Amino acid sequence: MWRHAYDEMLRFTGNPLDRLEAVNRTDASFVMGPVFTLTARILGGVDPGDPAVVADVVRLRSRIDGATDREQGHAAAALLLHAGEFFAAAAQWDDASIDHPGDVTAARFVHDVCLHIGDDTIRLPSARRAVQAWATGTRAHGLANGMLAFALEENGNDEEAERCGRIALEHDEGDMWARHALAHVYESQARHEAALELLVPSSPRWSTQNLLSGHLWWHLGIRLLHHGSIDDAVAVLDQQLISRTAFGLADTTSLLWRLTLLGAEIDGRWGDLADAWAANAQRHTCGFLDLHAALAFAAVPTHRGAEPFWSGVPASHAGDTFNDITFRRVVTPLVAGLRAFGDCDMTVAVNALESARIDLARIGGSVLQRDVVGDTLAIARSR
Repeated sequence: MWRHAYDEMLRFTGNPLDRLEAVNRTDASFVMGPVFTLTARILGGVDPGDPAVVADVVRLRSRIDGATDREQGHAAAALLLHAGEFFAAAAQWDDASIDHPGDVTAARFVHDVCLHIGDDTIRLPSARRAVQAWATGTRAHGLANGMLAFALEENGNDEEAERCGRIALEHDEGDMWARHALAHVYESQARHEAALELLVPSSPRWSTQNLLSGHLWWHLGIRLLHHGSIDDAVAVLDQQLISRTAFGLADTTSLLWRLTLLGAEIDGRWGDLADAWAANAQRHTCGFLDLHAALAFAAVPTHRGAEPFWSGVPASHAGDTFNDITFRRVVTPLVAGLRAFGDCDMTVAVNALESARIDLARIGGSVLQRDVVGDTLAIARSR
């Protein structure tokens, strides 16, 4: 069951959390199951106090003593993540990947947590070690190259990133993370035809990979928008970005906001999106998600969910964990700036957004995703 669920995670398909949940409940010696589900829930923006999260924590704490050294390292990292110490969790998993070079899970969790906090001091060297440690020609070697491709692109090394991404796809055409990394490379270089060639013919394959396919459609929509194909970008928005998960809403919100800044005709779409964010439970747990909820409420300042959201941000993180500090230092001014933008108070918007941009990477996501803040700031300055 573990292998099946883990394979689903690597292929971004199915529902690995549901697959593991029954085993988590019944096998009192199963450590990696609750490590996996706890990690996935926290990185997915689920509140640390959610009953499913609490159950995972209780299971882990009760099983640590009987675990192997490797499993204990994983459990310690997952518990740090639950505590809001995201950087420390990534470092713990990085140590585990050094101690156990063949541990694909540890290397992947390093990569995923670093994406959540925008950190490459750990992610890039971790991915390089994985490429060196995992035998050429194996599936793991392909996966490592896909991770390295994304880490390289985020550091502006597009040429090497493209090479690694292509190596990964040679191992497995279905390696969605490698395809995603190449989409970032081609977008950063404005290589329109290369991006279309990467995404359009392969869409029947990756559209079955439900856990990331919406994000690749977002990439296609962004490329079409930047190429000036506004109607085609709107079609992607309406026909493909239909997920109402938290990160699915983020993709939809991001594309719709960029279309709005360009003056595209968007009819009543913002009201429906603000409704979805108001009904979503993943608020004030993840800075990246709060950024996108703030965009929706800035677009509809009178929405019933707007005021509870605005007031909830500064009150949500009073502690001193990595995530608490991120919310105080970055998310609070970021949200205040977007609120002011929606209220047409551009002086406040500019000052707050400039403050938030200093450490903006801490909210996670990619350079391309966070560019929406710079685009908004540029508009605010012009007004």
